[in-house]
Amino acid sequence: MKSFKTHLAEAGLSAERQETAFVELVNTSVKMNNDTPITLITKEATIKNVLKAEKFEGRQESGSEPYTDVRLITSTKIINLSMKGPSAPSLAGGGLRGIEAIIPGIGAKFFRAAYDNLIKKGLSLGDKVPDTFGDLNDKDKLLLVVGNKAMGGPIHYMYIGPMDVTGKFEDGKLTVNGKCINSKKYAKSKNLYFRLRARRIDQRFDPEASDKNNTPKIYGKSPSRGDSAGRLVVTDKKSSKGEVVVF
Repeated sequence: MKSFKTHLAEAGLSAERQETAFVELVNTSVKMNNDTPITLITKEATIKNVLKAEKFEGRQESGSEPYTDVRLITSTKIINLSMKGPSAPSLAGGGLRGIEAIIPGIGAKFFRAAYDNLIKKGLSLGDKVPDTFGDLNDKDKLLLVVGNKAMGGPIHYMYIGPMDVTGKFEDGKLTVNGKCINSKKYAKSKNLYFRLRARRIDQRFDPEASDKNNTPKIYGKSPSRGDSAGRLVVTDKKSSKGEVVVF
């Protein structure tokens, strides 16, 4: 057990240490259980008959990052996990393209409402763009959290816990320091919002920027990195200082 903990600490040095350490922890526990199924115990849910964990290597159909981070292979099914830290800025989405793959038109509608609001507020070319939020209704937030196959889902559980994953394995049961929350339960229990934010700190308002579908990009190119447009995410936190639009 001592060498097992050391190995996990080394895995934690990577940029994706939460996913890497979680996968290592599950797979090493299965090996310690003579390659027979184990039970994964979290603070919110228990998952039985786990044979393997693996990082999801697929992509969304749009080419963006997928919803699924880790897959749990059990003796009867595959369970998709979205891995998040306790204060993750994004809970779902994959950007505008990912969101549009789930609910066509909703992301573009939000961008246009955000653009109209900023123009109404008097923003001009080169001004700093305030964070902009939009409330999601119950139907839309459920679809956006769970997702679909086109964007690398659906998500069965949100795994929320520290970036440094630790656990205890005993009698065929692995207890970890995070929690697996059923994605549908999570969506129903939270107020969720769209949030539009800059990709780079030096991006500013560009009223003329738009995509091929004439949807406003709002943000111009980053002078330092060249990133264009902002990033649309789904979050459970709404800043009191941000702009709120109805769409």
